[in-house]
Amino acid sequence: MHRNHLVFWTALVFACLLIVVGCGQFFPSSTTITAIQVQPSNAIVAPGVTQQYTATATFGNNSTGDVTSKVTWTTFATNIATISTGGLLTGVALGTTTVKAQSGSVIGTTGVSIQNKQVQSVAIQPLTQTLSLSLGPTTVQFTATATYRDGSTGDVTTTSTWNALPSSVASISSTGLATAVAVGTATVTATTGGVTSNSATVTVIQ
Repeated sequence: MHRNHLVFWTALVFACLLIVVGCGQFFPSSTTITAIQVQPSNAIVAPGVTQQYTATATFGNNSTGDVTSKVTWTTFATNIATISTGGLLTGVALGTTTVKAQSGSVIGTTGVSIQNKQVQSVAIQPLTQTLSLSLGPTTVQFTATATYRDGSTGDVTTTSTWNALPSSVASISSTGLATAVAVGTATVTATTGGVTSNSATVTVIQ
């Protein structure tokens, strides 16, 4: 009888060990990604405008975390939209495509539509900047943000038409980089979709 009990308990312990090992295979660890959510969901982006995407992972212990910089970003149709390694999407041409964030075999997706949108207003930053011909800084990067009729916004820095007047005081590139030329004051504006932004002031000193 004693021997039978020993065999029974040995078999029971062995079975428990198998269950524990098996459970370890079925239940992912706290560092294992089990799902990825991509945001914003089904966004509408204008051609030439950028949109930042984020990826939130759900782990094996049901906790969540930002993995935007850790996943691999792609779009299904790069002729419609492209996306950087950091999740910054750029609208290329009218149409729809899918944004994908992947970590190992786990994938998160969302749709994106590239559409022409009516610009309501344009805001540029910084509002004031002093540049120095001798001590520096001699340049300043301006940014332009469009607000559309549907209430959404988009970075239009690289797609706007920039002006600095008078250009004899400060010049500005097509991407919004202003450079000091001579002592004085210049006014900077950006125009996109037929809408001109607020004015910013660049003061150039010696």
